[in-house]
Amino acid sequence: MLKFFRKIRQDLLSEGKTKKYLQYAIGEIILVVIGILIALQINNWNENRKDDQMEIEVLREIAENLEEDILSLENDVYLNQGAIKNIHILENALENVETVPDSLKRRFGLVTFSATYTLKWSGYKNLSNIGFHILANDSIRESITNLYETYYSFIKERETSAKKTTYEYVIPRYLEYFEDLKTERNTSGSIPSKLYSPKDFIALKNDPEFLRLLHYSEQIKEDNLYDLGLTLDQIKNTKTLIDTYLERID
Repeated sequence: MLKFFRKIRQDLLSEGKTKKYLQYAIGEIILVVIGILIALQINNWNENRKDDQMEIEVLREIAENLEEDILSLENDVYLNQGAIKNIHILENALENVETVPDSLKRRFGLVTFSATYTLKWSGYKNLSNIGFHILANDSIRESITNLYETYYSFIKERETSAKKTTYEYVIPRYLEYFEDLKTERNTSGSIPSKLYSPKDFIALKNDPEFLRLLHYSEQIKEDNLYDLGLTLDQIKNTKTLIDTYLERID
């Protein structure tokens, strides 16, 4: 092709048609520029397609992570609600029961429960590695960043704080009231129960420090529920934004 164009230019020069030669040369330059622009446009289009596909894939991964997080944290809500109910039953028993059956010993063993939040970060880490510029929707980008950098970071910090308080303050004082701590084995495959036998159940019923420990443990669980509620709302809002966006562009 280049030889063909070169021959035309040479023929025009040899025939003394300088004006036509210049016109042809300019036209040839214009064609080359147009060709380059078209090539660049095609390249940009291909890159945009790659970015669009990458955006879809990373948003799908984040949406899947969020779905798992919702299930996990809703289970944590259930566990904390159960722990609070357990404390209420114990408080009622301390007022109305004179003996300590194994069922009550199990309930004493549940007071030291401390929540561990399992959250999926793989999609967000993948997005961080690719770059947040890949997200075309500003609302989604802001919602995702806020969720992981604020809510997830906050709830993990609260988990650490609650565990520290439980293990370093509540449990050491709580265990002073019990003896003969046993783990009840079972054949059902469920988690073995801990049996906490009070040293002096009658004295325990009227011990203000013990009642305060129960109340303190309950307050930790109440705080957990509050944090979980805020985080779950943000997760669901973010997932709704992502799902709606993917339905529109995918």
